Formats: sequence, C-alpha cells, structure tokens
Amino acid sequence: MDFVQRLTGLVGAENITASPVDCLAYSRDMSIHVGVPHAIVFAKSTEQVSEILQFANSEKIPVTARGTGSSVTGAVLAPKGGIILDFTRMNAVLEINKADGYAVIEPGVICNALNAKLAPSHFFPPDPGSAAIATIGGMIATNASGVRAAKYGTTKDYVKTLTVVLADGRILETGDMAPKSSAGYDLTHLFSSSEGTLGIITRAVVKILPMPEYEAFAKASFPDVDTAGLAVEKIFTSGLELATCEILDNICLQVCRDALKMDIPREVNCQLFMGIDGPKTAVQEQIKKIDEICKSVGGIENIWSDNPVEKAKLFAARGGLVPAMSRLKPGYRLVPLVEDFGVPISKIPQTIAEIQQIGAKYGFPVATFGHIGDGNLHATFIMNPTIPEEWEKVKGIALEFIDMTLKHSGTVSAEHGVGMAKSPYINRQLGESLEIMKDIKKTLDPNNVLNPGKMGFDDSIKDILDENSFQKFLKAPEEVFHFPEGVDNEIMACIQCGFCRAGCPTFGETTLESLNAKGRVTLAYNMLMGNIEASPELAKRLYQCMLCLNCKSVCPAQVKVSTIVRSAREKLVNKGYLPEIFKPALAAMIDAANPLLADPAKRCDSYPSEYKKAIPGNTDAILHLGCVTSFQDIKIIPALMQVLDKAGVNYGALGEDESCCGYLAYLVGDMQTFKQAMAKYSGKLETYHPSQLITSCAGCLKTFRDIYPSYGGLQNGLSVVHAVELMEKLIADGKLTFKTDVPPIKVVYHDPCDMGRHMGVYEPPRNVLKAIPGVDLLEFPLNRNLAKCCGGGGGMKGFDNEMAGDIGYKRLLSAVDLGAEMIVSACPSCKGSFNQAAARARKEKKAKIKVMDITELVASRLA
Repeated sequence: MDFVQRLTGLVGAENITASPVDCLAYSRDMSIHVGVPHAIVFAKSTEQVSEILQFANSEKIPVTARGTGSSVTGAVLAPKGGIILDFTRMNAVLEINKADGYAVIEPGVICNALNAKLAPSHFFPPDPGSAAIATIGGMIATNASGVRAAKYGTTKDYVKTLTVVLADGRILETGDMAPKSSAGYDLTHLFSSSEGTLGIITRAVVKILPMPEYEAFAKASFPDVDTAGLAVEKIFTSGLELATCEILDNICLQVCRDALKMDIPREVNCQLFMGIDGPKTAVQEQIKKIDEICKSVGGIENIWSDNPVEKAKLFAARGGLVPAMSRLKPGYRLVPLVEDFGVPISKIPQTIAEIQQIGAKYGFPVATFGHIGDGNLHATFIMNPTIPEEWEKVKGIALEFIDMTLKHSGTVSAEHGVGMAKSPYINRQLGESLEIMKDIKKTLDPNNVLNPGKMGFDDSIKDILDENSFQKFLKAPEEVFHFPEGVDNEIMACIQCGFCRAGCPTFGETTLESLNAKGRVTLAYNMLMGNIEASPELAKRLYQCMLCLNCKSVCPAQVKVSTIVRSAREKLVNKGYLPEIFKPALAAMIDAANPLLADPAKRCDSYPSEYKKAIPGNTDAILHLGCVTSFQDIKIIPALMQVLDKAGVNYGALGEDESCCGYLAYLVGDMQTFKQAMAKYSGKLETYHPSQLITSCAGCLKTFRDIYPSYGGLQNGLSVVHAVELMEKLIADGKLTFKTDVPPIKVVYHDPCDMGRHMGVYEPPRNVLKAIPGVDLLEFPLNRNLAKCCGGGGGMKGFDNEMAGDIGYKRLLSAVDLGAEMIVSACPSCKGSFNQAAARARKEKKAKIKVMDITELVASRLA
C-alpha cells in the first residue's frame, strides 16, 4: 500500500510491517469472523498515536486498535483493511499509588501482570477468563468483567481517568483523580465501552483495592439447574455477598466426564463454584449460612477450602471446561456465536432450561456455563465447522437465543462487547439508542476511520455468518488443501484465544503475531483454505519456530502447534521452499552420515579404540554416539563411557559405522531424507540385535523412541533410554557412588524441550543431581513443562542464529539471577546454546557461569 512508506517515516521501520504473511496472522480472533489488515503498526507513545491518526484520518485509512487479540466478537479484526494499531509494546506500569488506591498504566499492560506488581497487598478486581493475556486497554474498551463481577463489578467501575486520542489526532484527557465527581458528561465511561470506535486509549488511571484478609472457595453440587438457581436466588436475596458464583449445567458436566475423565457422580446435574472474601470471621459465618441454604433447597454437597491449591482442584471442572470442548471429538471445536447474554438472576434457571429446549429442538446439545452471580451466561456450540448442515443448525439456535434473551429483558452482550459478531442484531436491544450512538460516532469520527464495521453501525455485517472464516468449507470444500487428518484436527482445535503468547519464546522476542503459536496456526489454517501460497516469506515465519511446545503447556486446548508447523514445513518442502541453509546439511546427512558437513572418518577420533569398529552381536546395549557429540562436543560421550564402565554396564557402539538418526530432516519437513536416514540407521542397528539403545541426546531420544516407531523403524521391542534415565537406575541400584569430600556448587537444571515437554522426562535428571554430594540443585522460575527453550530447537539455530542466541542468552541470565554457578542440561544442543550464551555474558561482563552436560558432572564426581 502507498501509505506504508509514509507510516514508516512516522514510526520507524522496526515498528511497522506490511508483509502479507504478517498481516494474515492478525486476521483472526476467537470469533468465527475474519479481517485482514494492510499493515501492523506498533504504537510507542500517545504522541505517536496522535501522529498516526492525523495521517490516517487525512487519508481515510481505517485504524483498529488491538491488544492481544483475545476478543470473542471480531472487535479487533480489520474487515475493512487498513492499519492494526498493536499496543503490545506500550505495556508499562507508570505508577502505583497504594495510599490513594490507583495505578497509572499504558494500554498494553496485561491484567495478571498488573496484579503481580500489586501483590500481596493490593489487587485490580476485574478478572476476565483471559486475565493471563488480556490487556487492560482492551478490557476498558469492551468493559470486560469476569468471575468476580458479582461483588466487584466490571472494568468501567475501576477507571478513574483516560488519555484518549481522537480520530483527528486530538489528545483528550477524561475524568479526574478525586474520589467522586459530578463535573459534566461522564466521557470516561463513554470511551470505556466504545471498542475503539470513538477514540483510542493510550493511558489509564485505574482504581486498585486492598487484598481481602481471607478467601474461601466452594464446589456445590445439585441434582438439577432449578435447585442450583433457587440456592443462588436465596443466597443473594439474604444479604450474603459472594465474590464468585459460577454455574455449569448438566451438558458441561458431561463434557467434563467424557473429555476430562472427571469422576462426577451421575446424580449431580449442576454445579456451582462459589467464592467469598473479607474478614475471616465474617466469611466463616457466611459459609455456615450458605451451607444451610443449599441444604434447605435440596443441594447434594458443598466442599469448601481456603487453600489456593485446593481451590484449583475444586474448580478443575470450571477451568478445564472450555478447552475440553475442543477435545471432545476429533474435528469438533468450541464455536462462539451468540454466547454472552445476560438476564436477571431470577431468570437463570428458566433461561438455561430454554437453552436446552432450543438445542433439543435442533438436535444440537448446547453447553451452558457462566457467571450466574451477575446473570451472565455463556451458551456455546461444540460443532464440526466443516459440515454445512451444522452451520444452519447453529444459526437457527443463535437467532432463537436472541429472542429468548430479549424476552427476559436481558442483554445480548454482558461482557464481551459487540464487535462484528453481535452487529447484525444489536439494534434489537438498543433501538433508538443505536441511532444516538451513530450520531456520537459521526461527531467524533466523521470519516469513519476508527474500527469501522463494528458496533452495529451502517457498515457492519448484516448476517451472523457473514465474513465467516470457515466459509470455504460451506461454499467450496473442493478447494480445501487438507493436511493429514490428525493435523487438520489440531488446527481446528485451536480456538484462537492467544494464551500461547505467555509461552512462545519467539513472540517474546518480537511481539509479532506471525511469530507466535496462534499466528502460526492461523497461517497453517490459511494454507489449508488455499488463501496463501507457499513463498520464502511464509517459509521464514514457519522456520522461525523452535517446535519447543511451550505453547502447548499454556494452551487451554493443549493444541500441538509443533505438529502443525512441522506438517506445514512438509508442504513447503514439497513445493520447493526448503530454506537453502538446510540443503547442504541434509545432503551430508546421507552422503557423510552426519549433517555437520564433517569428515565421517573422524567420527570416532575422540573415543577409545575398542569403540571405533562395530561391536559384536552379543552386546546387551548399544551406545549411540551421536553427531554433535562425535564431531563438536567431544567431552560428553567419554564422560558417559566412564560412568557406564564404572557401573559395569555391558555395552558397545556402532563406531565408524554409525550414521545420523535423521532428526534434523524430520524437523525441517524433508521426509524423503528422514526416511532414508531412518532406514540406513535401523538397518545397521538391527544387524546386532541389541536389547537396549542408549543416547545422551534429547533429540535422538525423541527420534528413536517416538518418531521411528511411527514410521516403521526400530521395532522388535528395543528399549530406548536416555543416559540420564539409565544413570538414575544405576544410582538407585547402588552401582554408582560419589566422592563426599567435594566443594559445594549451585547447579540449575535446564529441561531440554525434546526430553521434557515432548517426552515427559522431568524427574530422572533431578534425581541424579540430588544424589551427587555437594550439588545444591536450583530451579528456574520457569521449569519442567514451562521451561523456556535454549533457543536452538526445531532447526532455529541454523535458520536464525541471532534470535536463537538472544533467547538462549535470556535463559542463561535468568540462571545467573538465581545465583547459579553452573547450568546443567541433558542435551548436547542445549549445552552448545548455553556455551554460546555464557561466552557472550563473559564478553559483556554480565556474569561468569559454567556449562556442563549432566553426564560430565556425574563423571567428575564419581568415587
């Protein structure tokens, strides 16, 4: 677009991208809708936003403000194109004043991040289900709420002042710092639910509260919804004040039984999840009264706890429900359509009954849950988006839900806003008020540049299925370019919530959606839909993924993004877009039996002579020497041999006859080369009929134990173990003993992605380290399934060594912050990444820290 060059001059090249691949990654949110922008701009200040809007207004270019993109309504999409103004980088908490009870924040501050800064003395009460990733700017713009709304209200109740940039670039300050004010129109609240259609919020002063003295939580079980609803009505009308009151109907509970394997008694057909806070004695008195009420109406059981760990167990059904909906059946997923209505509390039981009646009418079960304490229900569809008939059903159900809500004098949007999704019918609730809204919009934004196509205004969609991202399944299914079925199902399971932002290392480095798991799934989905062609630009984004699977650990639906990305790489390779940097390595993998371009004759140079030739056929175990440990890091295998010899293990090696396992080829999607490498290695190994294969490499472990069997390699019951698993057993059996007169050392263990998240091997290395005298084992704050990658996974070190190095460096510095003297891992690639990071730390005079493989540390401490 012509305007991109002028925008670049305003914000700098590092704060804008107009790449079609990057823009496509911003085309989705949790709604069914789609909208592709022409450019993404990262705002840095109020003044810069003012300049951007002055320019956009003069050129009549649409501008849509966006936080983390967790909207359920399409509010952050760009159906008219134009500019996405991304506030991810404007994320500073500018001031916290506990005496006057406020915090000054930029719009990109994450809700949970603010609460982390306020703890343990204060908190910011609004807590949407997406609090881990929701920006407070987005929460203000949609007047978001959450599970505490029953007592604490919604986001607008906590906004004192706003800095807003209007469409023409004028900067407006609303509100004041006084405890109360009657000075003119309440413009602060006007902008607090305007979804960026009237102005763009660039700063806010929000109220904060002292943390309650005491909290207690309950899971209450009931025989039916009516009984639960009666209990809630009696609790609230008796003057008791619940902070939290959530409901799950019988269909939700069945989802939890089927998908989460939860043991919920069959007589339980409704559950409430309640929370109370305040002075301890007052809370305990309220618990007694609540128990009496629930028992009096026919409740089955209330289970209370004041332990946060126990709360997680009690609330497991509520917390696991939404992801479970995308895992109930392959190909099916949660589809939010008309799912956020609110009705008077007394109407809740009747409303849930009507929801189930409407669902039954269409032969379509509807799961209903939500914040019963403030009348807010979420009725969600679990459907296969590829089946046209299901869309017709859910559309009919949705329209009847609207009728039902308005019949009960309710609202069609209790907390998620209007966006695109509710535009076709919001006029039925607002009536003449919508016309007044249009007049206000025209006054403040006469050129309609601020978030057009939303809020039910004249340019909005007219049907709830318009701008449907699943449209091709309905109109032209023959044009869909399928992945393997399992991969298609993984793509469909992603509900585009964006929780993966909290885990993805490459997103952490760049804040680009195309370098986040969600963005990569969006790109893969568009490959599926035929909306994007293979290209070097697409390949770049997909090869800048470390396949580390950190995203899965924070994903509500446990989507295997690494599987999706690797399969997308296969498609790229088949189209001729394998990055050039990998081609020599893959050729050498077959021709020279290693991908390092090393002379195969030198594979065993550092090993004892008896291991240079292939072993005889009567050896119990074969030690896989590995490529990195044969040609680059030659300390690991001799150390492991020392350990095995000390323990009396009968083992041998393929020696000079060993070849590469092929893992790199698998990672980059070159399946032809991978299968060649697998056949070559398997054929050699099976000649000797070993019962066990030992490796010191996390990637080789995954290849031999997981990948080969999936492709017909290494059958016949061969046991594949990592050296650390074997060492754990040898120590337990008393076959390894250690020196006791040794200096103490503080060691932090780094979980390799391939061995940890991919294989679930977490405790063996820790048990080995704990057994070594003098080792003070420390833990990274992010460890085990949340451990950050070393930066070298998934081929990333070869493809983008600079970003890989930055990621590894941050991980190393977090070890330094712990006071660690040594980083230990169980993967030679991780060791290489940390050696590179340690050298950088020494050069920059940040720290001196040792790096070792776990086998080296064990060998050095043997008695």
